[in-house]
Formats: sequence, structure tokens, C-alpha cells
Amino acid sequence: MKKVALVTGGAKGLGEAISRYLAGEGYSVIVHFNKSRKDAEELLSQINKESPFSSIYSADLTKEEEVKKMFNTVASKYNSLDLLVNNVGNFLFKPFSQTSNLEFKDMLETNIFATLYCSREALKLMRKQKNGHIINIGAVGAERIIIRKNSTPYFLGKTGVYILTKTMAWDEAKNGIHINMISPGSLKTDIFEAGDFPMGREGQYDDVIKALSFLTSDAAYYINGANIEVAGAFVPGM
Repeated sequence: MKKVALVTGGAKGLGEAISRYLAGEGYSVIVHFNKSRKDAEELLSQINKESPFSSIYSADLTKEEEVKKMFNTVASKYNSLDLLVNNVGNFLFKPFSQTSNLEFKDMLETNIFATLYCSREALKLMRKQKNGHIINIGAVGAERIIIRKNSTPYFLGKTGVYILTKTMAWDEAKNGIHINMISPGSLKTDIFEAGDFPMGREGQYDDVIKALSFLTSDAAYYINGANIEVAGAFVPGM
């Protein structure tokens, strides 16, 4: 029986790359999107060639009821879930004094609450199976309590995801469920330049995918509750 994976924000960027990889690895992939329907439909038409039971689903993950509906559909259609990739999480680079309350709220909701809502619904399926993987996408430096004047709400969100990862892994290990976090460095050079990175380049989607591949393999059985930084020694602020 084919494994089933759900990738939030799976239609564009890193999420798209992960969705393509998982389809190539034999998963039936549920590509979640919010507003990027055209991108999701185009991606589905391509990955269905390798994974014909894949599908797309639209939901605002900051709304708990929409998350529940999405996972009810997953349970009804697939009756299982082997992997959840919590990739959704908006980014904001802006001085704290210029950040609106609405922007601050968005950082917390799209990072912490989207991860919380999706994980809690996924765990209902995974507990029945007595196995499963949840991979949360963080950000390099999320586990360090450092003040960042231009990204305070973003890192509050990602540090929250880090704490959720640790807590859920502790609670769910007894159920055979692995919950880990991958924290990339900058995957774009719109803020940084190549010379800002110790290894001479920004991160690539493939760097993250290799970490995901390892964490979901049998070789990583005893790695649970971990945060793996995929950043080439890059540390924000250094």
C-alpha cells in the first residue's frame, strides 16, 4: 500500500520541491494550498504521472475548522497518513516599531497555530497506525533566544514551533510517532548576499529535502524531537 503524505503550502517554493520529491518516492501526496490554486493544479497534473492518487486541497490553516475539514477528507479518502510536513509559515523582515498588530498576529498564526492545528489532526490518524512522521519547517537560530529587531514576530513564531516539536515528540514517542524539525538558513538572496554565507552560498531546496529524507528513513529511528539546522554554519547576526 502506498504511503500518504500531506505537505502544507505544498504548491510553491520549498513546499513544491518537497511535494515533487515525495511523489517521486512513491507517496500519494496531498498538496495543500491556500490561494495558489493555479500552481497547485499545475503541480498535481505533473506529479500525478508518478503518483496517480495524489490530490490538492485548499484551506486557511489559521482557521481550526478548515483544518479539521481537510483532515476529515484525508481520513475519508486515504484512511491513513504517514507523513505531515508543516511547511506553512509566513515571513516578515521589518523593524519591530513598524510592525503592525495584524502583521504580528499573522506571524504567530501562520507559524505556531497552523503547525499546532495540523499536527493535532494528523496525530489522530497516526496514533491509530502506531507510526508516522511529522516534519516541522523552522528557521536557523529558532532555538536561540536572541533579539532580532527586524524579525521579532517571525522568530517568536519559529521558536514556538521548536518548543511544539520538542513537546509533541515527548508525548507521542510512545505511540511510535517521530516528530522532528528542519531549520534552513536563508533559501533566497533577497536579504543576504552569497558572501554572507560561511560556505559561499545560500541554502537550496535539495539541502532541506536530503535532511527530510534522512529523518523519515529507518536509519533515523532513534532521532526524535530533534532540530536539524540546514544552514551551512550560517547564523543570523554573525
